[in-house]
Amino acid sequence: MRLTLKPRSMQSTENSGGRDKREGCKMVLAMALRIFLALFIILVLLGIGLYAAAIKAPRAPQGVVEQSEVVEYLDLLVASKTATAVSVAVMRNGELIWEHAAGQANPFEARDATPDTVYHIWSVTKVATALAVLDLAEDGLLDLDSPVTSVLPWFDVEAKEGRAMTVRDLLGHTSGLRDTVPAVFGWLRYDEDLPNQTDYLKAKMPEYRSLRFAPGEDRRYSNLGYMVLGAIVEGVTGEEYSDVIRERVLEPAGMTSTDFTFTSDLAPREALGSHPIIHVFSPLLPFLIDMGDFTHMHDGPLLWQNRLYVEATPPTGLIASARDAARLAQAALSPGVVLEEETLSLMRPSSPDQTPLGWFERGSETRHWLQHRGGGPGYAAAVRVYPDEGLVIAVLASGTAAPASTITDLVAGLKN
Repeated sequence: MRLTLKPRSMQSTENSGGRDKREGCKMVLAMALRIFLALFIILVLLGIGLYAAAIKAPRAPQGVVEQSEVVEYLDLLVASKTATAVSVAVMRNGELIWEHAAGQANPFEARDATPDTVYHIWSVTKVATALAVLDLAEDGLLDLDSPVTSVLPWFDVEAKEGRAMTVRDLLGHTSGLRDTVPAVFGWLRYDEDLPNQTDYLKAKMPEYRSLRFAPGEDRRYSNLGYMVLGAIVEGVTGEEYSDVIRERVLEPAGMTSTDFTFTSDLAPREALGSHPIIHVFSPLLPFLIDMGDFTHMHDGPLLWQNRLYVEATPPTGLIASARDAARLAQAALSPGVVLEEETLSLMRPSSPDQTPLGWFERGSETRHWLQHRGGGPGYAAAVRVYPDEGLVIAVLASGTAAPASTITDLVAGLKN
């Protein structure tokens, strides 16, 4: 075997080339590291800046027992702009025992919030829808355990193994239907020409045919389920959903400051919706809505909204005062207002193993309560009932991030 030795000059050139490549790689890596660090620092500074600019809610006091403490917290809340207006109403055994309001319903008209101020209550509407459906069942017009398709033959979802989806499943969020968030935040309009709810559901349903689970196998929140209930109400009665709610719920409950639009009576008491510019929903809004139609005015950290309505009314369409929101909850607590005791017990079952119809949240074993919250662009709401105490608390606010449930906690701790 004969070895061929490369000339020294050739070996030196190859070694030099290898060193150049290694040096080049090091330079690229160093440059990439510097770019990464620069971007990281920019993101950290941006995060710090956003945090500094973001609206921050004041810390809620602990162990509140006096009304004055709640009033002080509400004043701090509106001063922070977390909420721009708040109205609270409390009832016990059907009697109004306390109400209060803070902030401005409309700062452009220098109009303060009052107990009569009206707000979008968003998903608290579901309590009214549930009452109407149960009232129809009580009148023998509807069987809660009948398949949805027995009322809506056109209703079509991708079947899963198990039983058929029932009306009871829709009421208790055990249907398996998907939720419509965040798309529902874009289902807005700026006039009072609200659509027929059956037609509207038919238009939206093809996007939501797949189920999350077989009916009855789990419990997951679904706005879509209450859209289906609205169509069922129309299918059973042959009337518009909104007319049925007025006749079967609002009128018997004495809710004279509630409707699906800002009527001539409600419009002068309207609370303008306010949305913090720095908020988890904010990046989504331009993809869901026309910001020009949506925006009334930018004001520092806030975006003031134009008057708006939601097109899917059965899950989230009502506008009400805090006093009327309390009356709605009272109707879901007291027999003889809308429902009789036997039917009403389906909304406030005594056993923790039973699913409450109409309400989504339930409280501790030591002090039993049921609650529904409402949240969406510009407004927040919470309505809670303590069945064993005959206590009802309603909190409505302007402000997407307003801590309505926290306020409800504070009010619940008050002395009699």
